[in-house]
Amino acid sequence: MHKTAKWRALGVAIAAASLITAACSESSSPSTENVPVVKTWKIASIQTGLTVTGKITAAEEIQVVPKVSGRIASVAVQEGAAVNQGDVLVTLEASDYQDQINQAEAAIAGAQARLREAKAGTRTQQLEQLAGTVEQAEASYQVAQNNYNRMKALFDSGALSQAELERTQLELEKARTGLNQARAQYDLAKEGPTADSVAALEAEVSRLNATLDMAKNGYANTVITAPISGVVAKRNADPGELAAAGAPLMVLVKMDQVKVEASVPEGQINQFSPGTVVDVRVASAGGRTWKGEVEFVSPVSDPNTSSFPVKIRLDNEDGSLRAGMVAEVSLQGDANEGVKVPSAAIVTKDGKQYIYTVDGNVVHEAEVSVSQMESDWATVTAGVSENDQLVINPTDQLSEGSRVIAN
Repeated sequence: MHKTAKWRALGVAIAAASLITAACSESSSPSTENVPVVKTWKIASIQTGLTVTGKITAAEEIQVVPKVSGRIASVAVQEGAAVNQGDVLVTLEASDYQDQINQAEAAIAGAQARLREAKAGTRTQQLEQLAGTVEQAEASYQVAQNNYNRMKALFDSGALSQAELERTQLELEKARTGLNQARAQYDLAKEGPTADSVAALEAEVSRLNATLDMAKNGYANTVITAPISGVVAKRNADPGELAAAGAPLMVLVKMDQVKVEASVPEGQINQFSPGTVVDVRVASAGGRTWKGEVEFVSPVSDPNTSSFPVKIRLDNEDGSLRAGMVAEVSLQGDANEGVKVPSAAIVTKDGKQYIYTVDGNVVHEAEVSVSQMESDWATVTAGVSENDQLVINPTDQLSEGSRVIAN
């Protein structure tokens, strides 16, 4: 019994020691139940001057379209190919246009022959032939006249009926008409073509020459060449397909220079003007910075955003910039020197402005200088550093040294 009691007392002592150790351990570990969770925003970099965001676009982008319709005979390039101005891109079947050329040339040859004949006038042999025709018509008329005279004498003596006299008179009129026509043809041939008839034939030749020029232009337009030097960004043409006049076959882009298209707020637009040199930083291109030049500042704001479109041109000889990349455009100047931070990170106390930063899980309070405060963004000129993690919408419970959980 004595030994059992001894072991029981030892077990109680060990259990008590364990409870004391656990209690000490729990009391030595800080509790996280009352540590607030805060939303933070990180300053990526400190830049002076105005900074706006835009997108890279090609310096030139042209849709290659055919002037004529036709079936595609061949396509000389693939997507991504570099081409020079004047290089053949697409060839259309040209047999129909060649037939049009042949028809126009034949029509011109016929019209020119008629014009030469008109200008040359009637040949001597033709005039002699027409003169003979006149003589025959005169003889026929004289015979008809003599016959009528005899019949008229018989009619007057009552030996001939009225019907027979009228038939003889009709023959005389026919002979007179034939004579007049023969003389008119002879006179016309002898005088030659009129100025109006020659002018009409010359106009016909001119019209047919214009038709030939149109046919030749159509034939030439079956070969489609590159309007600029650049890269084939898109191809919509394959041999055997039908190409419609005006429908894009390819898209060419010129990428040795590129543009940045950005929007500038109304308050800063007057700091931009054509020729202004700016810094262009592209994060997806390794964070490199290029020098660019403002080439266009819109005089009209975007009705949806009230900001003004601006275009900046910069060199891209190594091809590292691609259309669609996001770029930061920085304009150096003293008027807006500072860094943009969310306005919700600024706290005003006793006439001064502060921010709260998080280092690890500890809050630090810092006074800042604000040059411009807008609804969403503030320009801070002093008191912040690169990579600072700012607390958004800090509460009155935060102070120097407070512990938080950054989100």
